[in-house]
Amino acid sequence: MRERYCRVCGGWHQLDQWPHHCMPAHNPAQSDLPSPHFISDSIDIQSMHDGRHYTSKARLRSAYRAAGVVEIGNEKPQPIETPMTDRKAIRNELRRVHAEYNA
Repeated sequence: MRERYCRVCGGWHQLDQWPHHCMPAHNPAQSDLPSPHFISDSIDIQSMHDGRHYTSKARLRSAYRAAGVVEIGNEKPQPIETPMTDRKAIRNELRRVHAEYNA
């Protein structure tokens, strides 16, 4: 006989005899199936360039491109390029400083 704590009523119930009133409510508008993240094209915005109202992101961006406007804030971050360490130069500098210190 295994029991588990119920978050709904605060009591303990047997796993095979869970009360119906303690079951989580199912939202019929929400599916149990996973779905990918969907980004919609619809938007209701007034353009800062020409003052017209747009309902599509694609049309807004095409109007920006046609006017030569550069839209900022949507760029992918550029990877940071780290320069290669010149170990030979470091070694030579350490030798020079060591020789200068001992002299």
